[in-house]
Amino acid sequence: MEENQAIQEPLNVKLDFSQSVGDPMVEIGRLGLIGFCGKNSFNSIDELKHEVSKLFNIYTFNTSGRIGQVFSSNSKFTHNSTGKNLHERLKQALELYDELLKESHNGYCLSCGKKDNLSSVSKTIFPLTTGNSNANFTSNFSNQFLMCKECMTSLFFAPINMQKTAGKMGFLISNNEEINQFWSENNIEKYNANIVKNTDSLVDSKINIFENFIYNVIEELQEEELFGDITFYLISNVDKGSEINLIHIFENQMNFIHQIAPRFFKDALPTKAKDEWNYLVFKHASKERNEDGKKIKFEDEIVVNKNYKATIRYFNPLVSSFIQGKSLLGFFKKNHSSWFLTTIYLKEIIGMREERLNVIKKVADNLQVFNEEDKAFYKKIIRPIEMTKSQTEFRENLRILMRKFLLKSDEPLFTADEMVFQILPSGESWYETKDILLIALYEKMSLKEDDIANLNDGEDNE
Repeated sequence: MEENQAIQEPLNVKLDFSQSVGDPMVEIGRLGLIGFCGKNSFNSIDELKHEVSKLFNIYTFNTSGRIGQVFSSNSKFTHNSTGKNLHERLKQALELYDELLKESHNGYCLSCGKKDNLSSVSKTIFPLTTGNSNANFTSNFSNQFLMCKECMTSLFFAPINMQKTAGKMGFLISNNEEINQFWSENNIEKYNANIVKNTDSLVDSKINIFENFIYNVIEELQEEELFGDITFYLISNVDKGSEINLIHIFENQMNFIHQIAPRFFKDALPTKAKDEWNYLVFKHASKERNEDGKKIKFEDEIVVNKNYKATIRYFNPLVSSFIQGKSLLGFFKKNHSSWFLTTIYLKEIIGMREERLNVIKKVADNLQVFNEEDKAFYKKIIRPIEMTKSQTEFRENLRILMRKFLLKSDEPLFTADEMVFQILPSGESWYETKDILLIALYEKMSLKEDDIANLNDGEDNE
C-alpha cells in the first residue's frame, strides 16, 4: 500500500459521528461518544480533543484508580516508562492521541470505508484488546491497520457503553436504532452517576451469568415496547485472553416475552395460575450462588427479603435454553404447562402453523372419551405415548388409539390427510409432536406431576 503522510491535520476540520458503522466495537463506541459529549459532530479537532481529554482523565483516575483496567498492559497508554505516576500516564495518553490525529495516510478506513486522511493504528492501543493478532473484531486479523479519525476516536469511548457481566464486558447492537439509543442512554446515565459517587466508572450489571444478563435486558426493552433483532457481545477484559462470545436474539423471542411476562417479579412472587412463565423461571432458578467467594442462598435473598428481581442472578436452565435458542417443550411437558403458554411459544418461537396445532389439540380432546378416571386414563392412554421411543412406534400407537376410538365414535380420531400433513408431516420432528400432544393431554387431567411420578414408581415396583 502506498502511503502519503501529511505533517499536520488542519484544526478546523469538521468531524461527523452521526452515521452508523458496521463494526460493532466502533458502533458501540460511537454511540457512547454521542451520549458522553451530548453531540454527534464537532467543528474542529480541538473541540473533539477537549472531550477525549475528559474521557482519558476519567479512565486514569476513576476506573478503579488505574487506566490499566481498560487498556492492555502492552498498550502505549500504559507503558512501564511512565511508572505508576497517573498524571504522567494521562499526559502520555493525550500526547499519543494527538500524534494519531496528526497522521494522514492514503487508503480506506478498516471500519467504515472512508477514503484517505487516515491514522495508522495498532489495535493494542485501544481499550479492551489484547496482543493476540488473530482474535479481534478486525476483518483482516492484522495488528496494524488504517482508520479514520471518527472510527479511531469512537473505539476509545467503547468501554463506557458496555456493562460488566460474567467477569467480562458485555454490550449489544440491534437493527432497531431505538434499542441502541435506549442502551446507550441508560449506560451513560449510570456511568455519570458512578462518576458523581466517585466509584468505579465502568457500569456493572451485577449479573454474573451472560444468558441472565441478556434476559434482563430483553425484559427492560419489552417494558419500553422496543423490539428488534439484537446481537449481544461478551468480550474478555484486557490481558485475560481474547475470547469473544456472541448470542443473537431474534425479534420473535422478544415478542414471546412481551406476551407472557409483563414484568419479571415486579413486586410479588409469581403463581402458576396468574403468572405462569415467571412461575417457571422462579421454579427453575438454582437455589444457591456465589458472590465474591461467599455462598448466598436463594431462600434468604429472594423469599425472606422479598428481593424478587434478584432471581435473575441465579443460574437458570430455562432462561439459558431460551436465550440459546434451545427447545423449551421439555420444560413445558415436565411442568404440565398450559396449552395457552405452549401455543404462544410454538407460534412465536417455533413458527408452527395454526392448522397443525388445531389438529393435535383436536386429537387430545377426542381422546377424552376414554377419560372416566384420571389414573386409569393416564395408565392406559397417556403412559404408552410417553414411553414411545421411535417414530414408527409413535405412529403405531396412534393407529391403536384410532381403532379404539372408532369403537366409541362414528368419526375418526384423525383423517389420513391430518396424519400425513399435520400430525407427522415430512421433515418435522415426531418427538416434538409427541411432546405437544402430551402437553394437551396433561392439561385435561387433575393429576399433578408428583401424582404421575408416584404412579410410575408404583408401576416400576410391580
